[in-house]
Amino acid sequence: TSHSEENIDINQTLPIILKIFHDTNSPHLYNNLAMILNNISRSPSQAEVLSTVLSLADCQHFVKLVSRNQEQGYLVAVMSNIAVTETGRQHLLHETIFSELISFLTMPGNMIVRRSTARLLRNLSFDTKTHAMLLEHLPLIVYPLVGGEEIEEEEMDKLPIDLQYLPEDKRREPDLQTRVLLSDTLFQLGGTYSVRERFREENYYVLLKNYDQWEEDMDARERIQNVIYLIVQDDGEVDLRKEGEFPEGIEEGKDELVVVKREDERENKDEKVIGNAGS
Repeated sequence: TSHSEENIDINQTLPIILKIFHDTNSPHLYNNLAMILNNISRSPSQAEVLSTVLSLADCQHFVKLVSRNQEQGYLVAVMSNIAVTETGRQHLLHETIFSELISFLTMPGNMIVRRSTARLLRNLSFDTKTHAMLLEHLPLIVYPLVGGEEIEEEEMDKLPIDLQYLPEDKRREPDLQTRVLLSDTLFQLGGTYSVRERFREENYYVLLKNYDQWEEDMDARERIQNVIYLIVQDDGEVDLRKEGEFPEGIEEGKDELVVVKREDERENKDEKVIGNAGS
């Protein structure tokens, strides 16, 4: 079967699946259909097809089903797939969707939802045009990486209100992949100067350093250390990536990010090296 024939089949099948989503009231059926949608939208080309068929109302309905626990979380995985497309990002960042969607990042008892939400944020962050919106929700993006360590009051007062005086028994996100995806999101965001300034002004360094010291996985530690380096380096008013610039290879469905080498590892401060982000 040719690629074009596959797209034709998907185009014919998707409206039927979406109609069932709106017409049925069966969580079991929701889960099965969501897994099908996830499987047929994994590659960027497939996601592009899905995003052209999905309406804003479809995405709103997906969010409603997840928020009511009527679906196990695969719908968030579907939405993370379409986040690599321009149309998908427009739907997901709509004011009627995004605030509730990002709240899934802390949904208790559902690792699939939390991990898929983190992947969605990471995919959104590949496009610098999303950074202003994501910056508005920065405390919530960082929250899962924050523990209950004691912080000096002077340092505490500099933090965003939502991240101040958390309880001593505050637990970090237990899922390693979710933590890595969030670190990758913060790194992508840190490619924009205004985000790095927010990191510095609101003392995110303290929280991320505590997370770095807590994290036991070496790969995860390297990811968050990359973010910390962006905060502490003296870079001037320089955006590390241009608007609309995607990491090389994202078109082929690879999870990649831009890695900024430390000063002692490079000759040119503005050099950018592409490194594998994992998933």
